[in-house]
Amino acid sequence: MQTAFLFQTWPYAAVVLFVAGMAARYLGMPGPTSAQRDLPLDARDLFRRTALLQISLLLLLLGHLAGLLSPQRVLLWNSSPLRLYALEILGFGAGLSALGGWTLLTWRHVKQSDASIESQAADAFFLSLLFTTLFSGSLTAVLFRWGSSWGVITLTPYVVSLLRGRPAVDLVAGLPFLVRLHVFSAFATFAALPATRLGPVLIVGLRRGLRLTLSPVQVLTDSASKIAEVVARRLDPAIWIWPEED
Repeated sequence: MQTAFLFQTWPYAAVVLFVAGMAARYLGMPGPTSAQRDLPLDARDLFRRTALLQISLLLLLLGHLAGLLSPQRVLLWNSSPLRLYALEILGFGAGLSALGGWTLLTWRHVKQSDASIESQAADAFFLSLLFTTLFSGSLTAVLFRWGSSWGVITLTPYVVSLLRGRPAVDLVAGLPFLVRLHVFSAFATFAALPATRLGPVLIVGLRRGLRLTLSPVQVLTDSASKIAEVVARRLDPAIWIWPEED
């Protein structure tokens, strides 16, 4: 029952919590015209001063996405021992770099106490989950080598089964405790993200992305409306029935 909840129900619950948290943040923030101005200064400062953590997490995310989207290519790459060593060292180095960025972020969090108690508690909870995810992943890389190969054989099919709505719990249940902890804490970190001070930053990024995506559509809609208005005026039968006198 516990395994079924952790790896069958919890991933979907984490996604629901993330979406609900982002929706609450979105509705609670000012309109898009003033979102950047009204973004809390501590959130902007926090985002700017975590470049090391951001880059490291981006590298880790790209590595995990490569294993998810192209598992056969990863296995083909790892067929050469030299390439396998290079990939493992790169992944482990990114994990250590992320832990270093986490340390700097946590130190800033401990030093600064001007935020509300609720915000500090949410940040502390998120940092704890993030540490669990990063540390368990790095320790897994040390104790269970060649994770880039066995990971795409076990974890990639598991994630695919989640996307299909039929979680293959057996693929994860037999893995070592550290791996299972890594999977669970990764979903928990994802679910807790909207409650942190990075939540407003994500909302501003989302609004900017939506504006960039929808701006061509808005231009086309405005142009079509103007053309339709001109055509309607030209085809208006009232012009011929009651012509205007000079």
